[in-house]
Amino acid sequence: MAEPLYRIGTVARLSGVSTHLIRVWERRYDALEPSRSGGRARLYSPADLERLRLLKLAVGRGHAIGQIARLEHAELERLSGQAEEHIADDSIRSFIEDFLQAVQAFDSDRAQELLVRGALMYSARSLVFDVLGPLLERIGKEWANGKLCVASEHLGSILVRDSLSDLLRRLPKPTGAELALVTTPEGELHELGALLGSVAMALEGYRVLYLGPNCPVAEIARAAHGASATIVGLSIVSLEPQQAIQAVQQLLQALPEQVDFVVGGSMSDRIRDAVGQRVLVPGTLSSLEHWLRARKKRVISLRS
Repeated sequence: MAEPLYRIGTVARLSGVSTHLIRVWERRYDALEPSRSGGRARLYSPADLERLRLLKLAVGRGHAIGQIARLEHAELERLSGQAEEHIADDSIRSFIEDFLQAVQAFDSDRAQELLVRGALMYSARSLVFDVLGPLLERIGKEWANGKLCVASEHLGSILVRDSLSDLLRRLPKPTGAELALVTTPEGELHELGALLGSVAMALEGYRVLYLGPNCPVAEIARAAHGASATIVGLSIVSLEPQQAIQAVQQLLQALPEQVDFVVGGSMSDRIRDAVGQRVLVPGTLSSLEHWLRARKKRVISLRS
């Protein structure tokens, strides 16, 4: 029996990818090679439809279509989350060591090349949870013990920050999804924890309004009200304890009780002890992920 062939409108309906986008992916990136009818209309096979579905899923997980359009089926399955992903510890260690060597040598091009390769090799979640998160921890430790100079630490941190910012921009922003506002309070210049948390939230289907670091409490509250945020997340690492506690207390007073308040960073436990149980302290990215998933299930249950 001949394999069925579908016209572009049918493929668009079944895959969830618009006809316009299908044409763009074909023309610009050679993502698909449909056959043609006698009248030159595009005809797609079931394999084409499956490939299109995987491409859509992979793009939704933060991968750029230009980087994945011509990958083989098995690789697309992995990047789209349809195949179990197991990243060997030695692969992560090798990536981190190579990146550290590059920034120690002030080889920015090599370090950026590694980040681009990592974005192609790993799913968005694995890149953040298994690679970039541990990489930032290692950079901090190497700087603290004197093995990494200040300039190298700054270079590495900036490159990872840019990589996370780019990923956050590329992740989908579902219409109608709840909005999470993420920032650091005034005086807190360390933003990498906030960026990691932002990407974790975006990966769980939340729209994220990231304000960057060093934002006054009154402006955080203004933005939360204006954007109708249902989650406000702060990362606090280096503020004086009393300053951090005061900022959180002021923000809690300015926000409605139904807004969930999440605090990460080295000051988070002290803040929770001082201000009470309204503040959620996940402790790790994985714990934040579990809370976000449980919260989404709870919200869906309440709405149904």
